[in-house]
Amino acid sequence: MSLVPASLAAPPVLILQRVGQSRGARPLFEGLDLALHPGQLLWVQGANGSGKTSLLRLICGLSTPRAGRLHVERELLYIGHRPGLKDVLSVIEQLRSSAALAGHPCTQGEALAALAPVGLDDAAGLRLAQLSEGQRRRAALAQLWLPRVAPLWVLDEPLAALDTAMADRLAQRLDRHADEGGSVVFTSHQALPLKRSVRSLQLGRP
Repeated sequence: MSLVPASLAAPPVLILQRVGQSRGARPLFEGLDLALHPGQLLWVQGANGSGKTSLLRLICGLSTPRAGRLHVERELLYIGHRPGLKDVLSVIEQLRSSAALAGHPCTQGEALAALAPVGLDDAAGLRLAQLSEGQRRRAALAQLWLPRVAPLWVLDEPLAALDTAMADRLAQRLDRHADEGGSVVFTSHQALPLKRSVRSLQLGRP
């Protein structure tokens, strides 16, 4: 399958050439070609078990392809379906820790400002173990509102456990990131209310 965009001035931030991956002895996808450019949003779709998360893990360097070549040109931020939050940390401690691990330390004030759009500024001191699933998802997504963040975002099911208002806010943030020259690869079982055009990649089809 091929998803090569029309000629664009900026070089691609992500290139896949004839990439294939398996889970055990079972092939997930074969011959995947892709070039993603700055300002583009890519929605990876497919049924459960089609390889969506496996593809995101390849992009993030967490696994290697069985076949083909994959190149990521720019720094990326990955927020998985299970974002790996530490229950013993407070909301703001987790956010500042995540930023530091990504190489973009933030101040207490910057972290509080990033928690406001996800509705957790008043819960900044709460332990993550005290939060609902929706609040935990928002705590992970707060990274997207930090002042210094990677240009390529890789998001696995970012709408999981979010209400409609937060889904709208997230879509607005992704639109703005693309307007600023950033790129996003995401999986989702439902469409995000994005204003920009979105490229799609369907896995699991011949």
